Amino acid sequence: MINVIYYIILYILKEDYNMKNKKLISRLLVAAMTAGTIAGYGNTGSIVAGAASEEGVTTTSIGTYTVDDPYHLVFEYCEVSDTDADARAAVEAAVNEYMIPNYQIEVEFLPMSIADYYANTPLMLSSGEELDVLPIMFSTASSWLSMGGILDLAPYMDSEEGQKIIEALGDEETAYAATCNGVLFGFPANKEFYSNRGFLLRADICDELGFTEKYNLDRPDADIYDGTGISWEDEEAMLVAVKEAYPDMTAFYLSTTAKADLLFDLLDDGFGVLDMVADREGTTVVNMYETEQYREHVKRMADWYDKGYIYKDAATGSTRADEMMRAGNTFSYPTNIVPGALIGTNISNGCKCYLVHREPEKKGFITTSDVSFMNAGIATQSKDPEMAFKFISALYSDPTLFNLWQFGIEGVHYQLLEDGTAYYVEGENASNYKYHQNSGWQMGDQFKGLVWNDGTAGPDYWDALKEHNQKGDRSPVYGFRWDSTEYSTELTALNAIKEQYIYQLETGTCGSDNVDDLLEEFNEALYNVGLQDIMDAKQAQIDAWLAAK
Repeated sequence: MINVIYYIILYILKEDYNMKNKKLISRLLVAAMTAGTIAGYGNTGSIVAGAASEEGVTTTSIGTYTVDDPYHLVFEYCEVSDTDADARAAVEAAVNEYMIPNYQIEVEFLPMSIADYYANTPLMLSSGEELDVLPIMFSTASSWLSMGGILDLAPYMDSEEGQKIIEALGDEETAYAATCNGVLFGFPANKEFYSNRGFLLRADICDELGFTEKYNLDRPDADIYDGTGISWEDEEAMLVAVKEAYPDMTAFYLSTTAKADLLFDLLDDGFGVLDMVADREGTTVVNMYETEQYREHVKRMADWYDKGYIYKDAATGSTRADEMMRAGNTFSYPTNIVPGALIGTNISNGCKCYLVHREPEKKGFITTSDVSFMNAGIATQSKDPEMAFKFISALYSDPTLFNLWQFGIEGVHYQLLEDGTAYYVEGENASNYKYHQNSGWQMGDQFKGLVWNDGTAGPDYWDALKEHNQKGDRSPVYGFRWDSTEYSTELTALNAIKEQYIYQLETGTCGSDNVDDLLEEFNEALYNVGLQDIMDAKQAQIDAWLAAK
């Protein structure tokens, strides 16, 4: 039926109708194109759309836009930093001074706090309020697709704009990472994808107790993974010595906000995972809480807690690990490591620290969620999705647009330093700036933007991150996204049970004598509210996804 409507409308458009009718009929065409997507997440077939541009004019299937009559585009994004309203308006005006002549797009900023984003965006999508481009969290994608709120972007990918996005992200596998049940709902930001697991240690104590020389901790590029690392056993040997030398200090800090990462592909929600220690190439979904990796870890944490290494209130404490370190109350804590992290941790912890990676055979890997945590997508109510797609493509290919959005106007909101990096203008800093987003992790190509030089990054920072991304192995189901739409009730129940058990187990505060019983009780409770159904559904979706590849 959709194909029939498509060809009928194309025939009508060839006839001598006035522009108003052509625009109306073209909107019907877009509706026909997207109808197959909204109903059951189907693909829109072989229809390929794309904005055709000549100097000062852009034409789409919806209409023609010029410098005098640009497309008005509403751009929603999460604003995580305080911003002066007048400064934001000035930046918006500067963006349009650039975008209108070059893209025939007039941009309206729609900044949201994270809380407002979660609360208001679904209402906007369901009400049809004016909206074009928006960030899409991986955790909300399936429900927003189910309600028909966001578009399938696959039909636009063969266009010039689509190829620019693929080029920015490096390969099609990454460009299509934000795919759920066959629907490409957005594009991940081009940023740091890979974090290796490791430990952060207080340098002065390491120097005093001989750890620095023994484990080669003081190399200046310790945040660059070189294939070496230490084991949990090495870490424990240090904790024994620290506990003896500083009996009143927390040797290893854990809390509800600082927990040790394990090597699983969580497949979005952690209920049914891939065990990357037991089988790094395997695609069989297992219950994380029944794996040997998880059991060994919680037993180790319980043993360390019994020996007094772990913070005594770890199961209920919420103080950040860097705050504990700054106060002189802890020696070490688990952390993720990326280039530039060493300088940053020294600043946040208020003292010199060492970073050390975990043993090489337990190095980290890259999952779909790591890459497509937040994605640039298009709302169904966009009056011209082709123009919205053109704007998204510009976020990934045009550094002028990206830098204006992120950092504002050069000389007004930031200055370029001699090495080409950027920093606040004279008289402004992190506490009194007027405009500063620095949130390129949510949409666009961060690597085409300026390096913000807050003391943790130099001019070669993006090159270091790109190289670091290449060091992480990809999950065997990299690109797969679990569609949990039909299992919201079970997931709510599973999360409620997880909250009852997880902190006692993963911080060791349950004690060694109780680990086995608590694990058994935990797993029984999970299965009672539908864990097996979730795992079976995930496995079926993975098998279908692998077969389609």
